[in-house]
Amino acid sequence: MKRTRKNSPSEATYTLFLGCTVPVRAANYELSARKVAERLDVELSDIPEFACCGYPVKSVDHYAYLLMAARNLALAEEKGHPLCTLCSACCGALAEANHEIQEDEKLRKRINDDLSRWIGKAYRGSVRITHYVRMLKEDVG
Repeated sequence: MKRTRKNSPSEATYTLFLGCTVPVRAANYELSARKVAERLDVELSDIPEFACCGYPVKSVDHYAYLLMAARNLALAEEKGHPLCTLCSACCGALAEANHEIQEDEKLRKRINDDLSRWIGKAYRGSVRITHYVRMLKEDVG
């Protein structure tokens, strides 16, 4: 049976964000997600340089959280595919940081100055962020 995908061909590939918890505490979730995606002809592209989304430090140092999230978002933007998370905390943290940085030009400049200086990257705010289950429901159908 051939599935009809709701998403456009350019969104048949997603950049998979595992965060810091899934690889060490939920490897079965990652394996299952990859198997389901493969069966549905959805490519999950990895970025080994991804790090923690920033959520665990959000209440301690808000700027550090935003910078951590922006670093991951800048890496994802280079791939040119939507960013798909397995962890709902990561999804929320990345989406909130993305929105906050997009809305505040002064903050965006500060973030980009730090990203440029430390890793030679820039945050553009162009990546779409979605949770794996939402991707399955809304994009794949």
